[in-house]
Amino acid sequence: MKYSYLTSFNPRTGQHFRRPIVDVEIFGPTGNFSTIALLDSGADNCLFNIEYAKEIGIDLNKCTKTSTTGVEGDRTDVYLTEIYIQVKFLDKIKIEVGFIDSRSVNGLLGQIGFFDLNRIKFERDHGTFEINPVK
Repeated sequence: MKYSYLTSFNPRTGQHFRRPIVDVEIFGPTGNFSTIALLDSGADNCLFNIEYAKEIGIDLNKCTKTSTTGVEGDRTDVYLTEIYIQVKFLDKIKIEVGFIDSRSVNGLLGQIGFFDLNRIKFERDHGTFEINPVK
């Protein structure tokens, strides 16, 4: 499936930039939640904001607690669990995701769980990217 890059604005620099962002729905034991996620080829794991875990009924005490190091070198707790996600226009898949308490993370789709299940083709010069499930 082909998607268009989303144009964002950085108020700090006054610049516009394009990002590979998709609509995604995450599913938990008591509900589902729609949000957006950045396809991040530099991210090892798929991460979502910790507030979404509460929205869909994930008990963080039952998750595997680990930590990650951010770009600035700070360590943050991550709560790993398996959930179903569905990127708009694609089938629902079950993957491991981490929930993280970070204002800078809305949703990230990374290498483990997403890139290894899909063929990703970035065509930034055309303003598009493709996601095709690996059969």
